[in-house]
Amino acid sequence: MKSKYSASIHHDAHTIEQLYRTQYYAYDKLRIITRFIIGFVLIAIALFLPLSLWLRGILLLSGTWLVSSTDFPAQVRADKVIQSRHNNFPEMHYDFHDGYFNVSGEGSMNISYDKISRLIYDSHYLYIFMSRDSVCMIDRETLSDADAFMKFIETVTCKTWHKEKSLLSFNIEDIKHIFMGA
Repeated sequence: MKSKYSASIHHDAHTIEQLYRTQYYAYDKLRIITRFIIGFVLIAIALFLPLSLWLRGILLLSGTWLVSSTDFPAQVRADKVIQSRHNNFPEMHYDFHDGYFNVSGEGSMNISYDKISRLIYDSHYLYIFMSRDSVCMIDRETLSDADAFMKFIETVTCKTWHKEKSLLSFNIEDIKHIFMGA
């Protein structure tokens, strides 16, 4: 049976880092906010309480690190994967049909569209999440018509594509969405 759309990605260190970063931002927003708040509180304590100089230094150092390294856990996971693969990264191929899509590369499997939990995009890649630890990453340039493909996936999954935001661009609705667990 001929597929409606075909796509692929040839992974490298950059795509692995991007994949883990996107996964972290998609599933760990509460953790990101918590790290930021803890860092901010440590900085505030160091600045406003009468503490010894060495304690202020430790609090400031710890606080600024927590505030400025929001995706550190994702980077650590990506680095472990990159090191364990020894520059032997997979090339994944995807064929999208009416009721399912086929993933091939390091093995082959068919996945029903009802298994998809999240759809995320950025300027270069599309991410189809089945769960936190199961994701298909697609290079947009391998699609003949990325916009038509995205509409097709929205139709068959009844889900919408979302672009992940940085912590600094969150608004009240984004924060409500995080705490409501949606």
